Amino acid sequence: MALTGCVGCVKYLMFAFNFLFWLCGCALLGVGLWLCFDPSMREYASTAGDLQIYYIAVYVLIGIGGFMMLVGFLGCCGACMESQALLVLFFILLLVICAAEVGGGVWAYLNREKLKEGVKQGMTATIKDVYSEDAAVTAALDSMQRTLKCCGADSPLDYATSRYALTNPLQVPDSCCKSVSEDCGTGFKSIATLLNLPDVGIHTEGCADSLFSLLEENTILVAGLAIGVGAVQILGMIFSCCLCCAIRRQDDNKYYA
Repeated sequence: MALTGCVGCVKYLMFAFNFLFWLCGCALLGVGLWLCFDPSMREYASTAGDLQIYYIAVYVLIGIGGFMMLVGFLGCCGACMESQALLVLFFILLLVICAAEVGGGVWAYLNREKLKEGVKQGMTATIKDVYSEDAAVTAALDSMQRTLKCCGADSPLDYATSRYALTNPLQVPDSCCKSVSEDCGTGFKSIATLLNLPDVGIHTEGCADSLFSLLEENTILVAGLAIGVGAVQILGMIFSCCLCCAIRRQDDNKYYA
């Protein structure tokens, strides 16, 4: 016998929630596949050095997207079929997702300085050994320096000890200039003087600090999004519990009737 009344409304709300959850999983899976196969994103990620971490993050994103699609599908089936087993499985999987999200968020917060230092070290190694040697990495670093208005990983001094300095002594890439033009990064007695001149026309902040400053500026937005997603997931678990209890009561009434 189909559920009716307020409980029937919960059933359809449960179905709508899981359909949206399934769509979110599709979106995450699509973003993960795009990050995995898009050449420009790989080039940009290569500025931080070893691409292994980048690919691990992308594969995790793809896995989360696929897992969310599975959970959403189970929730839809459980609501439509009024199956206690599927609803219980949905509740458990959603609880696992919430626990993983909380754990990952806490870990990232506690290790934010280590993450920052790792990115800075990888970027420094890239500038020292790869910049000007690999066209794709060079273009990606130039793009980042123009966008974030920065120069080097820690400062323009990173270029003084790089392979770039062997063929381009006493200068920094043109992408470090506040107003980019051809050869705007040349004409200095030494790169060290850049940090002491009042208005040299070169960005003196490192890209690692600029990148993490950008992330910190959006912390409130990210936190709000995370809280919103968590609230929706908790609502889904409440719906599944209510629906499962209603189905059990209906089965008990049929048994004793």
